[in-house]
Amino acid sequence: MSAQFGTLQPNGEVVEKPPVSYSTIGNCPYVIFDPIHYRDDGSCKCNDPEETIMVEWGYTWDEELGRWGG
Repeated sequence: MSAQFGTLQPNGEVVEKPPVSYSTIGNCPYVIFDPIHYRDDGSCKCNDPEETIMVEWGYTWDEELGRWGG
């Protein structure tokens, strides 16, 4: 099973993004429901200090742990 995501365009058209499996989302420590947060191999970007979505959502990088923290 997987979650299907899409972007609603101003003209009402939905542009679908690649689906993300529920198990992939469930393996993310923060259960991020955005397909750009996941790599092609199914891993999440919680260990990537360059992951901008985490900053947008108010997370801070924990240098000691090497991952994003709440």
